[in-house]
Amino acid sequence: MDATEILRILEEDMGVGIFATVDAEGKPHARPIHIGLANDKGIFFMTSPKTKFYEQLSANPNLAIAAFQTDDYLVQSIRIEGKAREIGRDKLAEILSNNPFVDQVYPDQTDRDDIQVFQVYEGQGFYHSLSQGHKYVFELPGDGPARDL
Repeated sequence: MDATEILRILEEDMGVGIFATVDAEGKPHARPIHIGLANDKGIFFMTSPKTKFYEQLSANPNLAIAAFQTDDYLVQSIRIEGKAREIGRDKLAEILSNNPFVDQVYPDQTDRDDIQVFQVYEGQGFYHSLSQGHKYVFELPGDGPARDL
């Protein structure tokens, strides 16, 4: 399985990941975040500058993402450790179109006016099919083949 297929699973099948950052005191914080896009350019997501998440990412670009999915017998997990950067509002329309939660998270259009897009642009990912025993390591960015563990 290559990185492109793993990122497709992350975006299309899992859709939401737990994103972990640290605050100014080094204390960890984790929250569910919708994965807007995941492709050979990285992983794209959005947040408001009014959030602690935004504040933490702006101060320290290091983050970890964990996502998990079960489907009958298939149990899959994906973890990524890397760096994110703010890219403004580029790709926002595309990310919003795939986000079924945006109306609940940002019910007021004025709240959406401040949303910024972030890109996980470098890092290492780990895929594990718990039910099948497959394990792969992959790099971000790039769509090269994943390595067997």
